[in-house]
Amino acid sequence: MEPLWKRSRASKQDQNEDRYDGEWAVEEVVELAGVAGDKALVVKSEARHHAISARLDKPLDPAQNGVVLQYEVKLQNTLNCGGAYAKLLTSPMTGEFSDSTPYTIMFGPDKCGESKLHMIYRHLNPVTGNYTEHHLQKAPVPPTDSLTHLYTLVIGTNNSFVISIDGVEKKTGSLLEDFEPPVNPAREIDDPRDSKPVDWVDDEQVPDSGATKPEDWDEDAPAMVLDEDAAKPEKWLEDEPLMVEDPAAVKPEDWDDDEDGDWAPPMVANPRCADADGCGPWKRPLKRNADYKGPWSPPLIDNPAYKGKWAPRRIANPDYFEDLAVYKLAKIDAIGFELWTMQSGITFDNIYVGDNVETAERIAKNVWKPKHDTEVALREARNPRPVEKTKSKLDGVLELFKVRVGDISASVADFYGRARHEGIVEAVRQDRSGASAVVMAVGGLVWLAWNLVALVRFIVGLASPAPPAPVAATNAPNASPDATASTSARTSASYSAAVKRKTKKSS
Repeated sequence: MEPLWKRSRASKQDQNEDRYDGEWAVEEVVELAGVAGDKALVVKSEARHHAISARLDKPLDPAQNGVVLQYEVKLQNTLNCGGAYAKLLTSPMTGEFSDSTPYTIMFGPDKCGESKLHMIYRHLNPVTGNYTEHHLQKAPVPPTDSLTHLYTLVIGTNNSFVISIDGVEKKTGSLLEDFEPPVNPAREIDDPRDSKPVDWVDDEQVPDSGATKPEDWDEDAPAMVLDEDAAKPEKWLEDEPLMVEDPAAVKPEDWDDDEDGDWAPPMVANPRCADADGCGPWKRPLKRNADYKGPWSPPLIDNPAYKGKWAPRRIANPDYFEDLAVYKLAKIDAIGFELWTMQSGITFDNIYVGDNVETAERIAKNVWKPKHDTEVALREARNPRPVEKTKSKLDGVLELFKVRVGDISASVADFYGRARHEGIVEAVRQDRSGASAVVMAVGGLVWLAWNLVALVRFIVGLASPAPPAPVAATNAPNASPDATASTSARTSASYSAAVKRKTKKSS
């Protein structure tokens, strides 16, 4: 693996301990190996932080011909919670690779609660000198099966971008328009030094000072009154208490009145109340008082002194700039994977970093496509498709039940593992929606209970005998006349040499 790939030895803050304790290896694929003997870069540890990087042969300047990033991802053990995205690290890269290492582009799949394909670029504000992260809106959803999938990002010199999965375009757009926050700030902003005048009136309406309370307005009338029309139900037992002593209760043999106090049988629901309309003293229910009006207040009228809604004056944005060549991003020195994952077996292969679209397409056609097709054939041979049969309602309920329970279990386990290793705050932050796994679990349990009830009702319905066929009553005396019934774990670091470099190193 060395010297091309370098594991991060970054330490935890104020501790002499590796921050990234996840293991890496360059080894042959085990699950659905599409190419015999093909080696790839593999994540080996579960529930660990991983970081590894490889320098390019020479820095890549996006300003020249744009950027092309393409690599394969294979989830040998599936993926319930973890990342598989790559970072193109900003030149010059110094020190140990970590989450604080500046990057130019971050691209690739991620899943924890939801699946998402990240595409983030960092842009230098020429006025402030600070970098800002810009995130792709409405990102594509990546596949999560165990096949090898190819992720491709192309950034053109016209600020365009194209994202493809397995050679199929999934998202196209502009670096200027499809990212949040937008690159170019507003020309004008609210003046932070402006304040609303003390005498500014922004109340659109005011109470009518000339209005008086009507003489018949009773502010003391209660909102609810006794319903004089109500009558006690016939089966109401006023002389029966709701709770009675349990007649079957027996004083325990080891009960000590001196230590335990006087024994009394426990109270149980009065059985006589089971079929009654109620027990105990009956009281008339309350109803809304038709005469209730509540406290009187004068009606509102238009305010003659109203000046409108106040807003601070607008001034020129001191940090304003306009960059119409956003594709001229910072130079790229290396590629790195800095990940947290609950599952091992994430595999990276046939990585290409350059600016030649034709080279990436050639790798896809000659390297990825044959591998992927072989994997599909192996999967179908291993799991032949069953003969299609008509599914009953019960089959559908059971199948949906199984899928839902599996999803909920995985979500709960992932959130627990992340919270255990990262802390609850970090777990909530990384799950994007504040303890989403717990919410999913609760929702899943409610769903499960509902489906169990539905399943029982369905089974009971199947077991119930069919109702007897109706008998024609036309002959009855009283009948009605109407009765009817890789990289091979190698970085193809620069330009068109990617394929040759992989072949040479593999040999």
